[in-house]
Amino acid sequence: ATERMPVDMVAILLMVTMIAIPLFLGNIPFLLRHGIDLKAAFPTIEEGLSGLSSPATITVLAMFILSSGVQRSGLVHELGKRIFPIVGNSELRQVLMLALVVGTVSGFINNTAAVAVMLPMVMDLAKRSKRSPAKLLMPLSFLAQLGGTLTLIGTSTNLLVASIVADPERGFGKVIGMFEFTKVGLIVLGAGILYFVLIGRWLLPDRPLPGAGKGDGESHFLVELRVPEGSNLIGRTLAKSGFITKQGAELVRLQRGETAWRSDAERQPLAAGDVLLVRATPQQVMELMGSNQVKVLTGGGDERRALRAPARLVQVMLRSPQAFGHRRVGEVDFGRLRARLVGVEVESLDGARLVNHELRVGEIVLLSTSARGVEALERSPDFVVMEQIEDVFDRSKQWPVLLILAGVVLIPAFTTIPILLTSLVGVILMVLTGVLPKEEVYGSVSWDVIFLIAGVIPLAIAMNKSGTADWLALHFVALTRDWSPLYIIFGLYVVTTLLTEVVSNNAAAVIVVPIAIAIGEQLGLDPFPLVLAVMFAASTTFLTPVGYQTNTMIYGTGVYRFLDFARVGAPLNVLLAFITTYAIAHYFPPA
Repeated sequence: ATERMPVDMVAILLMVTMIAIPLFLGNIPFLLRHGIDLKAAFPTIEEGLSGLSSPATITVLAMFILSSGVQRSGLVHELGKRIFPIVGNSELRQVLMLALVVGTVSGFINNTAAVAVMLPMVMDLAKRSKRSPAKLLMPLSFLAQLGGTLTLIGTSTNLLVASIVADPERGFGKVIGMFEFTKVGLIVLGAGILYFVLIGRWLLPDRPLPGAGKGDGESHFLVELRVPEGSNLIGRTLAKSGFITKQGAELVRLQRGETAWRSDAERQPLAAGDVLLVRATPQQVMELMGSNQVKVLTGGGDERRALRAPARLVQVMLRSPQAFGHRRVGEVDFGRLRARLVGVEVESLDGARLVNHELRVGEIVLLSTSARGVEALERSPDFVVMEQIEDVFDRSKQWPVLLILAGVVLIPAFTTIPILLTSLVGVILMVLTGVLPKEEVYGSVSWDVIFLIAGVIPLAIAMNKSGTADWLALHFVALTRDWSPLYIIFGLYVVTTLLTEVVSNNAAAVIVVPIAIAIGEQLGLDPFPLVLAVMFAASTTFLTPVGYQTNTMIYGTGVYRFLDFARVGAPLNVLLAFITTYAIAHYFPPA
């Protein structure tokens, strides 16, 4: 929690400690004489390392790789471009959009998969709206957990609890229906949405991605676009079409002949031949080059020579006073090096048009060229080549990605095949279909998150083997035996929530569900509402990044600190403890 040591290193030390204690202290006669058998209480070497092969660990690992493949195909980027004009820069609308999409989807597919698919889109949305991703990623994780409570297949915990309850030996032979507790789930999801709308979003940190500089860390260039004949933008305003906003670029000026608009440029109906001056990143320029609505102009003043995709863009610094010192763009022959000037990295142009801008030594410009042109630029003493930009998205792979994702999330939803298997098959298919080069597979995994999950699992094993978890749960039962049924439901919810932060959601459910059933039998109560309290509590845990896989995934982005989860999640956990308790007692009276 202090983060004085990286949390993944703490988890590895925990793993080592769990293994080392019985090895070095397990044969001490004094302890054995007093009935303290450390070898029986702590994990064996195999159990201590089992976190590395745990289904939870492997599933999250596969999800990172699948998420990277989705990102590389440009599918999420396209989705983000369509969603952004709807939600705009409004944080409230963005949170409501997340609630609608991920909250609903998580009820029908595994919520870990839902977060893996949505995470790149949320990062892109944050970037487009120039907002810290910390404002959106935690709502993504928390709302996915809440959405998982809508149906039986929303989380693995729901299915696990249902299997225990249906077993005549461990449970009481009840088969839980697909939508049996959906009414409670809708109330829980609605409470979570209201929490983020009214309270939670004010508690979220405003922290940039590690290593990000000012803004999104990318260079922005002033670039000219021309509206061609036949464009769908003709007669429409940019405010209404949202064309520039979709691209994530910023409109600076609209030029029509000698007339120019600045502050009200977005409200002017466009005409053929209009020139738009925009501020955009090289990647955004690349996307604009592929559009049929506008043409990206070069700085030579010849509007007939517009750029089209595919192309190679290069950022270069001008370093020759003789070639560029106080010369206008239209006076410089970039064509001798097989290049054309596309944009300049300045706050404003010297003249009305890019062709009239006065270049200066040390200025960074964006050039369009070919592979041979890049070599010529690198040999030229007039330039310093800083960065090459190629289209990072392989849009031809979007349909294979869609089909792979559909298989990964839908097959487990409607069959008994686990998502662990489908996600691994999905990873293999992404490599075989060329969506993700094999060289990028391992680099797409946040290994600190993987070791974090793997290192915490031995603690859960020790909690079970030593009887610590049972001891804690049974002592709580002893305290609550004389309570009313409503308070017992509340108590089970709180115990499960706290236990989940230590031993994972599924382990907590396995420990507490049998106790809940036993309480119901001993007190003559219907055990089903007691079991529901355990199931909902284990499926919605927000206090730490290690209590649930989706929390761990967003923690791996580096925008959150350990205690951020408690600051935002604790009030939500307290709120849901009361709301869920009353909703369960209302719809499923225990007595």
